Amino acid sequence: MKGNLLAVTAACLWAAVSTSCVKYDAYGFDGKILHRATGYTTQETHDWLYFNLRTGEVFNRDMPNRDIREGEQYSRTDWDIAFCGYRLRTNSGTSGAGKGGAIDLGYGNYDKWQRAGQLPGDARWISDVDTAVYITLSQRDWYRYLGEHNMDFEENPWFDPNSGPQRTLTSANALLAESMTLTGPPMVYSPSYHTYAIRTADGQRFFKLQIVSWFNIHTPIDDTGGEISYYCDELFGN
Repeated sequence: MKGNLLAVTAACLWAAVSTSCVKYDAYGFDGKILHRATGYTTQETHDWLYFNLRTGEVFNRDMPNRDIREGEQYSRTDWDIAFCGYRLRTNSGTSGAGKGGAIDLGYGNYDKWQRAGQLPGDARWISDVDTAVYITLSQRDWYRYLGEHNMDFEENPWFDPNSGPQRTLTSANALLAESMTLTGPPMVYSPSYHTYAIRTADGQRFFKLQIVSWFNIHTPIDDTGGEISYYCDELFGN
């Protein structure tokens, strides 16, 4: 907890003296917060919270896989972005059949980007892949794996003090994986404060995104992170 607190405190101090670069003020935060912690459960490995940025609809809002089960998202074009812990998906590549994707607009400068016409015309939009991004493997799935392979439970713990919990590859956006990094243990989640552009599944609309904290900004910092605080707004017109 102390490491997390120091990291977030340092981020707040930096934001206070560099507001022209990073849109983040813990006391005047007017952005968005995830409806619940995701990828922070011991029961579901693929705990994705899906958003339709065009309509505001949220899928799996109350529990994992209630509205969109893992695998079903690929053929659906009614979602644009998804969170599982600090990993993100766009409706593109191996995650979805849509025309989504993401580009990096650089460190800070969230307010600089106001219109879709500002986006670089030669940008290479990054689609999702299933070979580069890892998420935490649930205890249930890890123990099932050990049983299926006749491996010793005590010699192969789910959580190792030196390396953290077991992980597995998932389909996600490798560029957006850089929006927040995890170090430790002790576990410290550090946002990059980069601004990203997200293209919607229909390929017609664009949103800007900046992750600012692993924690819910409006609650005291503790060890129950996962309700990520972030900014996300549409880029209109040319």
